[in-house]
Amino acid sequence: MDRRAVLTGSAALAASLAMPAVAAPVAKRTFRIIRDGDDIGRHTLEAYSSVKGFEIAIDIDIAVKFLGITAYVYRLQNREVWKGGEIVSIESSTNDDGSEERARIWRDGNALKIEGSRFTGQAPISAVTTSYYALPFMKRAPWISTQSGDPLEISVAPMPGRANWWGVTGELQTSLGYDTRGEWVACEFDAGGEPAFYENVGESGLIGEMWASA
Repeated sequence: MDRRAVLTGSAALAASLAMPAVAAPVAKRTFRIIRDGDDIGRHTLEAYSSVKGFEIAIDIDIAVKFLGITAYVYRLQNREVWKGGEIVSIESSTNDDGSEERARIWRDGNALKIEGSRFTGQAPISAVTTSYYALPFMKRAPWISTQSGDPLEISVAPMPGRANWWGVTGELQTSLGYDTRGEWVACEFDAGGEPAFYENVGESGLIGEMWASA
């Protein structure tokens, strides 16, 4: 989930990424994205329980405007399946203002196979994604970009003076906030030279808890 993401518009790909129509999300979260004081989009997460394990649909839709004209568009569509704290499969489609990227990840024995727009190869089964919703991600590596499939070189550490906040540095730079339940509730980052943050504007259920118990 680098902030450059998403959506090819291909009907075939959209069908492959769709969650089961009969399933209702067990937990949901919606963030409003604020950049330099302006509302520029939404980041939504909808988690499901299924026979596969923990499934989550993640969508980001950003439009930055200047003088009423859309100057930049970022969209992401990502579908993840996990079981026992490990990746089963990931399918994502990305579009960074017209530049399309993708990531497809699946378990193959004791490793993960990756086919991405910037990386093709393997990753350890301990890898997590740049999706942030589970607090245990902060102590695991590598983080695989859901935009490009690239395993990122990063460092993650608690932020001094900010309880339940973690700072991410390296190939991905952001700050992530969690509440006392261990649920992801906040994010801060630099967006094109301007400060940006996530505001939690709606939630139901516990996504992190669902992931941990799958």
